Amino acid sequence: MRLFVALPLPDHACASLEALQARFPVGRPVPYENLHLTLAFLGDQSEDSTELIHDSLLGLRAPAPLLTLAGAAVFGGRHGQAVGLEADGGAALTDLHARVMTRLRGGGISVERRRFRPHVTLSRLRGHADAGPVLAVLASAMVGPFDCAAFSLFASHLHPDGAIHEELARYPLAPTQ
Repeated sequence: MRLFVALPLPDHACASLEALQARFPVGRPVPYENLHLTLAFLGDQSEDSTELIHDSLLGLRAPAPLLTLAGAAVFGGRHGQAVGLEADGGAALTDLHARVMTRLRGGGISVERRRFRPHVTLSRLRGHADAGPVLAVLASAMVGPFDCAAFSLFASHLHPDGAIHEELARYPLAPTQ
């Protein structure tokens, strides 16, 4: 099972992002129900590993980061590009990411060592398609600030039309003061 840990976004933030996506002249928008901020990509995992991951994350306590999405971001290359908005969640987001990674590694889960670049992917472009028109829409876009009440463990099921994300477990975060 292909897994990742992420912050699901509140409905009001997803509605604002969906309004931005409606203005994209090219690309395949990420469906409303798939909008999220990835904290850790875990790749293919066995059922046993999935249970270990869940057990590792169960006791994690952290404050809900206050997120603001602004600043266009492009990821990828010749096989396609992902375009979205960068996420600023301050020290609380960085701390949550670090705690998730520590818990996972402490539970014996192998996690890729990548630089954490918090963002929300909004659209996917094929190959070397020109991202300029989408970036122009995102240039002055800002969504937030908002907080996320929880983080979740998701399974990603790949299909020709795009991934379908299934929430396997949800872990509460402490409300912001």
